[in-house]
Order: sequence, then C-alpha cells, then structure tokens
Amino acid sequence: MTRESNQADWWSTADVNELTGLLAGRMRSRLWQHTEPGELAAWVFDTPEPASLLSAPALLDGHWRDGLDERQQLSWALAGWVLRTAVPEVRATAGTHWLLSHVREAGLRRLRLTVGPVAFLRLNEHGDEVRLRLALAPLHAALQAGALSDEEWEDRGIALPEDTTRTYEEEKILVRCPDVETTLWLLKQSPVMVAARMLAARLSTRAFPFHEDYRPEVAARAWVAAEDLLTREVTAPATAGGPRGFDRPYRGSAVAAALPTQRSFDADAYRAGVSEHDRLCRAVIDHLEKGGTQVGTGLHAVPVDLAWRNNNGRQVIAEVKSVLDGNEIEQLRLGLGQLLEYRHRLATLNVPVTAVLVVSRSPDPIWRDICADSRITLLTMDDPSWAADLAAVIALS
Repeated sequence: MTRESNQADWWSTADVNELTGLLAGRMRSRLWQHTEPGELAAWVFDTPEPASLLSAPALLDGHWRDGLDERQQLSWALAGWVLRTAVPEVRATAGTHWLLSHVREAGLRRLRLTVGPVAFLRLNEHGDEVRLRLALAPLHAALQAGALSDEEWEDRGIALPEDTTRTYEEEKILVRCPDVETTLWLLKQSPVMVAARMLAARLSTRAFPFHEDYRPEVAARAWVAAEDLLTREVTAPATAGGPRGFDRPYRGSAVAAALPTQRSFDADAYRAGVSEHDRLCRAVIDHLEKGGTQVGTGLHAVPVDLAWRNNNGRQVIAEVKSVLDGNEIEQLRLGLGQLLEYRHRLATLNVPVTAVLVVSRSPDPIWRDICADSRITLLTMDDPSWAADLAAVIALS
C-alpha cells in the first residue's frame, strides 16, 4: 500500500486504485453480478455501515435469544455484526459466496463464517476464543503510520498463530483473540475493519464450494442478534457524544481515480454521481456550520447521510441524492424510502427526528407535496431558496 496522499493518516486514494486493479483482474468472478471492482474497492475503505436489519436472509421462528445464555448471545451478536459489516454485498451473495455455520468441533459449539473458500471468522459459542483472518497490507500501513499499536494487541492477549490455510490470498494473517469483547475492541479500530473488508472482498471473488451447506436460518439468527450489539456496544462512543447529534464527522466517500471500463458499468457516471453527492453534502454542511451548527454523518448506527441538532436541540437527519440525467424519479423514490426507514429505526430507539431530503433538482413539483405527506421536507439545491427552506424547517422543528 502506498502513502502518496493522506486520507486517514495511513491510507490514500492510491490504495483504492491498487485494490481496484487487483479486483479488476478477476473479471470472471460471479461477484460482479452484484457490484463492480471500483465500487467494491471504495467500499473496503469507506466508513463501515452494517447491512440493513430488514434485509436478513430469512424470518426467524421464535426469538433469537431462545436457548442462549448471556455469553452465547454475545457470540451470536458478534458473528452477525462481522457478517453484516465486513462481507461485501452480503444479502445478495448469501449462500453463493459465504455461509455462517453453527457446528460442533472438538466437543465445542462454534460459529464459523466462511467467505469464498476460507473460514474467515471462527468463535466458540461461549465466547472464550475468537479467530479472525485479516488482510496484511492495511495493518502494516497502519502500524507504520502509528495508527495501530502491536504492544496494545499483546497486552490484550491478542496473538498471531501460524496460519496453515493455503489459498490464493496469501497476504493475510490469522488473529486469535481471547474473548468476544477483545474482538469487538479490535474490530472497532478503522485499520482492522479495512483489513477485514479487504480480505473478505478478495475471498468473495473466489470459488465457493459450500452451496449445499448454507442454512439461512443460522445467518438470520446472527443477523438479528447483531442489532443489539450494534445499538449497545458499537455505538457506545458515538452515543457518549450525543449532544453533537451525529456519530462521526462527515467525510467524502472513497472512490478510485481509475475505475474499470466495462459495458455493464459506466465509470464516468458512477464517479460523477459520487462527486455530486459529496458536493451537495458539503453545501449543506458549510451553510449550517456558518451558523454555528455542527454536522456529521450516521446516528446511533443508522446510516443517515447527514445529521445535526438545531438550536432548540431538535434532531434533524438528511438523506442526500445526486440527481443526474435519467435517474430523477428513481433517486427521489429511493431517498424518500430511506428516510422513512431511518426515521422508523430511530423512533424505536426513542430518538424522534425531523427528516429532510436533499436533491440536486426535482423535475416535477409534485414531489414537494409527496414528501410533505410523509412529513419530510424536500430541498432542491438548484432552487436559490433552498437555504431559506432549510432555515424554515429547522425553525419549525
């Protein structure tokens, strides 16, 4: 990994380009039915967001906690969190690129997440040992930049046993943690999650020989279990800073400078859409911060584009959609649906919000009324009055 321009103290856009090139060399992979090399490389380095609870692989018969003690519940939750956060295109590739198994090995009940041909995560159900494979390059880069401490790993009992598994992905390491809590601490470090996503992305492009072993109910149980972990453990640092009204500062998405050229993927359109999305976000942020309002992204692990508190302490969230030629209606429908979902999720956490949909433009004025019917304010950024409209909705919040 190179260090040409500092993005997060230890990685650069050159690293996204490098990974894009590696993945693009695997164009026969069935993974490209669901995503593209450039999109996947950007996802690896982007801020991790878990897959939606609503996209669980199956419905559960009974409650996920049935028959599990507290330690077992935490183990299932960790497995689900890793699955939902680190496996690319996780819902679309269930049973064809990965599976989660609940097995008995050496007299112990274990959870094992297999991605491509390799056991990616393995943990004892009682939470006393966790083994995880990670890509090596991000960890080396972070150690060199001082973003990770190998001494702290050693102090916490994290070991690096020899990995005898041989695959096409040899630039990896096996990490052994003494318990679930230590694993959660480890994965909350940005370089470690990038290393997990990078290896999972590479493994997902490989053959998957375990189709007949996939059991959607096992994955669904962990998927739902992770929701408790996501709201209780993963978001604890962000929740402690609750008065800000967001989980973390806004950063633009990581996008490779050179995306692969394929007939099924318009690299220029993709790059233009991401650039326009970032432009809209920064316009809203700059306007609000001039008035003294801090704006960030994410809220209680719900992946809202922008979030802030107004002067009265009211929580506001915004979904931002770049509107380019030919995708106007699709983007408006998508943005409205996302806001309805996010508002409902936050309401279940007792966080009432005011919702705003920000778009480049709206070709049909009826969309303002459609959004208003759902108590959502539509801001069209090509309208000179957008700042006044934003001020009005904040004042009424």
